[in-house]
Amino acid sequence: MPKTRRRTELTTEPPGSVQQPHPLTPLAGAHSPRRLSRLGRSGAGAFGSALLLAGTLAVLAAQPSHAAPAPVTPTTSTSPGTVTGGSGASLPYSEVQAEDADTNGTRSGPSYQQGQLADEASYRKAVTLQGSGQYVTFTTPVDTNSIDVRYSIPDTSDGSAYTAPLSLSIDGAAQDDLSLTNAYSWFYGSYPFTNTPGSNPHHFFDETHRLLPKTYPKGTTFKLEVPSSGAAPSYTIDFADFEQVAAAQSQPSGSVSVTDRGADPSGKNDSTAAFNAAISAAGSGGTVWVPQGTFKVPGHIAVNDVTVAGAGMWYSTVTGAAPGFYGNAAPNPSAGVHLKDFAISGDVQERDDTAQVNGIGGAMSNSSVNDVWIEHEKVGAWMDGPMDGLTFSGLRIRDTTADGINFHGGVTRSKVTGSDIRNTGDDGIATWADSGIGADANDTVSDNTVQLQMLANGIAIYGGHDNTVSGNLVRDTGITQGGGIHVGQRFTSTPIGTTTISDNTIVRSGSLDPNWNFGVGALWFDGSQGAITGQVDVSDTLIQQSPYEAVQWVEGTISGVSLKDVTIAGTGTFALQEQTGGAASFTNVTATGAGGPAPVYNCEGGNFKVTDGGGNSGIDQAPYCGAMPDPVYPSASSH
Repeated sequence: MPKTRRRTELTTEPPGSVQQPHPLTPLAGAHSPRRLSRLGRSGAGAFGSALLLAGTLAVLAAQPSHAAPAPVTPTTSTSPGTVTGGSGASLPYSEVQAEDADTNGTRSGPSYQQGQLADEASYRKAVTLQGSGQYVTFTTPVDTNSIDVRYSIPDTSDGSAYTAPLSLSIDGAAQDDLSLTNAYSWFYGSYPFTNTPGSNPHHFFDETHRLLPKTYPKGTTFKLEVPSSGAAPSYTIDFADFEQVAAAQSQPSGSVSVTDRGADPSGKNDSTAAFNAAISAAGSGGTVWVPQGTFKVPGHIAVNDVTVAGAGMWYSTVTGAAPGFYGNAAPNPSAGVHLKDFAISGDVQERDDTAQVNGIGGAMSNSSVNDVWIEHEKVGAWMDGPMDGLTFSGLRIRDTTADGINFHGGVTRSKVTGSDIRNTGDDGIATWADSGIGADANDTVSDNTVQLQMLANGIAIYGGHDNTVSGNLVRDTGITQGGGIHVGQRFTSTPIGTTTISDNTIVRSGSLDPNWNFGVGALWFDGSQGAITGQVDVSDTLIQQSPYEAVQWVEGTISGVSLKDVTIAGTGTFALQEQTGGAASFTNVTATGAGGPAPVYNCEGGNFKVTDGGGNSGIDQAPYCGAMPDPVYPSASSH
């Protein structure tokens, strides 16, 4: 029976105030297309809220009239550096794309058209099964005792949620059906979005995963097939992940088990009181044990100077309407909090920025969150500073309505590393140096795999200083109104100081902004709320298969960007899109396969000054200044 979607909102904490959007004033003397306003952010409550996307978006038509600046011409014999980019997180699973598997379904894509299922799929390709007997068969490339499937089923006419079976067989042996749902997908309209079917449908996909009772060897076939009854109108399959999950961990010596304090591992009864009792019994610096099982915790668990450890993210699950582990509110943050080896699975079915429905929240100094799987929350981790010395590592954050991780104001000497973040409803990883709180500084975002952000960016740096983004793989991100990696003087952030962006790979990232009527860059810089004069050093970066431009400067004055050892391979329009005043230096920048009439777009003339560091190639033609061309999409190869 269909169940009605509901708003998930806790009543234990008062909602915070929401900052109202305000239109930005167009810059004087603008001769190239620019935005009037962009997405807005808000903070809410002591524990924080998710990103607020709002604002009046407007279209500025291209009125190019400036004389083009002189082209960038190599002046030295400097040899280009070997650009390796970043490989992202070391992931324990192997992924098989549905379009590469055996199927009698319909392959679709590649697509870069918003509103199409394939546009939101990895590699922008998918397979749709429609009708009893249609199937896709994956052959696992590794030994595995688990499967995770990314899928989409159609929405209902009124937006109500339902479940549908999908048959699973392994080497021909029937297994229990997978149960799929539309409950966590299909959003419509503009911020704050709605579940009621209408215009601008997006956020189509969800995932389901299962731990199997035994290990199957490499070469085993896993067949997903439309059943003869109870089926959804269609099933779109993106990929399947296969992983050899290690055995469950044992209870640490001296720890306090939540089941000893009355927690129900069946997930039927509320275990909140038992968790709180175990934390109290563990005492300062103690460890709370979450054994194998599913534990119902509808709301927040407060943590300070305690370790909460599970048997593993496949074994110990905290579930409920909006379960979360929260530190104390700044300016008196919790400290010594360590969360590890369990999963948090919420039931947040729509985005409500007045609700505190995040997996991890509050403020935690000198703390860590390791090997935690978070899904179906508003934000995976929304951290309201000031706080210092917080580390996230080995996380899997999936299928959120807003950000994956957000460092919101005054978060210092903290890091996100080795994590896998996909299908978020907003930025995958963001540092937001809210000037009302303080600068995010000396933070590191490193060696993460960030992909399939339905809105905004894979990784975003909003203000702050001495922050580093390195070693990341950012893929198929910014599917609506966003890009891959972004640095912006926006959202009332503190000034951008030294920022290092190194050793990253950005693939198929960026999209057409329907309000701008031009694309968002795979790597882009925006000075809409103040001049960017701090040094932004970009090095050893691969930018591949960009649907629109690869690198973009837009709004305000941006004069601190340096590109060194950057390889741009395949763009729908331009390698470099210089749409605002400022300056940049280019050294060993190589561009091939630009789909526009020239590799560089520039109507700014001398207002955008380029320093040639030598070794550049493919950007030495006269820049183009004119109406934005239709993109010539590059091939979506399997990178």
